[in-house]
Amino acid sequence: MSAEPNRQLVSLLEELDRLPGVRGSLVATVDGGYTASESNFDAATATDIAKTVRRMVVASATVGSPIEELLITFHTARMMIVPVREEATLTIMLERDSAQPSVRAVLKSRLAGLRSSIGSSSAESSMSAGSAPVPEPEDEVDRLMLGELGPVLREVQSVFTSYLIRAGKTASEAGVMMREQIREWLLMVNPSPYTFPVLVDALVQLTSRDERENFKIDVQQAMRNSRLWPKKNVR
Repeated sequence: MSAEPNRQLVSLLEELDRLPGVRGSLVATVDGGYTASESNFDAATATDIAKTVRRMVVASATVGSPIEELLITFHTARMMIVPVREEATLTIMLERDSAQPSVRAVLKSRLAGLRSSIGSSSAESSMSAGSAPVPEPEDEVDRLMLGELGPVLREVQSVFTSYLIRAGKTASEAGVMMREQIREWLLMVNPSPYTFPVLVDALVQLTSRDERENFKIDVQQAMRNSRLWPKKNVR
């Protein structure tokens, strides 16, 4: 990124960080987490968050459904993800829902100008309409992530990663553990909304004992958000 967009990004991050109810903000890039100088995130946390967000963004773009805005629930906190351009994604951690209107007001006034200044008028403008089709991946886990269950799997992975980071693991370690459990799930049953609880139960066992109930609540919320299950069936 050029010096001028960098200054604009820093100014935006600083403004977001000052808002009541905002725990911190960063821009996830291919090189890691880009924060304001007085960020609430340390370097290691920013890097782990950035890696997780980048995987979600790349996976969504791969299936032809680039993220415009995504709100992920982590028990009482929330993560708002808003792409700035293909390789830069704004990530905001919210301590409470009441912060959303003020965050959106800032983004509405600042984001369009920022995107314009760095040559991207929308989150999708960098994807060419005539680009070559993406070949189907050979790995069965990757194929599953591209299917009907992909969006909820990515959201559950994000929740799972946040809990493991709190327990001392890295985002990369959490990603490996998630893929191992998905692969076990594939071997045991036919992956479907009906058998999804089998995967959830396996993931629960990998979280710390005192966090398991909160983890299940956050996963259930992700399942409700996906609308693959009737609300009454999500427990």
